[in-house]
Amino acid sequence: MIVKSLKIKNYRNLKEVELNLNEDLNIFIGNNGQGKTNLLESIYVCSIGRTFRLNSENELINFNENKSIIEASINKNNYDLKIDLILEKNKRKQVFFNGVKLDKTGEMIGVLNNVIFTPDDMKIIKDSPIERRKFINIDISQIKPKYKYMLNQYKKIVSQRNNILKNFYTNNSNKDIINIWNDYLVNIGTELIYYRNDYINNLKKYAVDIYSDLSGNNEMLDISYKSNIGNINDKDKSYIKKIFLEKIEKNLENEIERRVTLYGPHKDDLSIKINGKECKYFASQGQQRSAILAIKLAEIEIINKEIGEYPILLLDDVLSELDNSRKGYLIKYIKGIQTVITTTDDNDLKNLTKNYNKNFYYINEGKIGNITN
Repeated sequence: MIVKSLKIKNYRNLKEVELNLNEDLNIFIGNNGQGKTNLLESIYVCSIGRTFRLNSENELINFNENKSIIEASINKNNYDLKIDLILEKNKRKQVFFNGVKLDKTGEMIGVLNNVIFTPDDMKIIKDSPIERRKFINIDISQIKPKYKYMLNQYKKIVSQRNNILKNFYTNNSNKDIINIWNDYLVNIGTELIYYRNDYINNLKKYAVDIYSDLSGNNEMLDISYKSNIGNINDKDKSYIKKIFLEKIEKNLENEIERRVTLYGPHKDDLSIKINGKECKYFASQGQQRSAILAIKLAEIEIINKEIGEYPILLLDDVLSELDNSRKGYLIKYIKGIQTVITTTDDNDLKNLTKNYNKNFYYINEGKIGNITN
């Protein structure tokens, strides 16, 4: 899979951009605030349908304009495809796939597969379980379209069930329908838990070996899915469903008192350990960066296994966060994978990529120019 070309108009500070991308390495160089991340973000938005940064959609449109357009021409499984994304202030975004308007933005997920690695990915380790669940949800949605649909259904079920719990004793009908909503919660929740556990187990297979290489075979990474209904590792769906329902029935009075759904995949977490200790609390900065790097490279392998092609790799100013050995490992690993790299300094990259097929670009105030490599 490759992005062949990009056309961008009025996306943040990128007023008019037309690029034919190299099928291997694309390196964008510039000072901070010049538009490097905006360029990379435009590819991500064409893949996922939303930004990876904390911004509203209106903020993605150039401040002096009312409309932004991104066109991405891609080749997937030897077929040429086109994604058009239109953003207008105070309106729903529009997405077209090969000229046909999609009813829902979520339908675009899985067309342009990507793996993104940014300095903010350290939040996967350092921050709350919300960040880890978000990471898992985005990853699985790219390769399992059914998962995204079930996730949306589950969110609606939890919201409706919470309303019932809040008014349980003030509305007699709630006592009659709570078991129906318990079944909805358990049935869809079991599917999500099973998908997640399977994905994390597959991620672990690749990430453990990658991390071992990064550490010189001196340390061991472990990744596991933590469900708050109990130990579900290596369990089948019928077992997960059984203990999930038991957990709900046993704790119903507590949920009524708390007025909220306390158990299910919306409360689950991901455990990342090095040498048996939680990475969040006991690992050094270098160990944490190595763990995230291993996880990101493992994502690439899982997508390749699922769809038969490597995804697009987006690296947003992460090389400055890595020491020389990790930089070298990363550049060596991605050979043959179309990669977009943003950086403020190209000195190390010129040496590390001297035998690679690549394009260098310079970005200044939203304007992009080629550099002879």
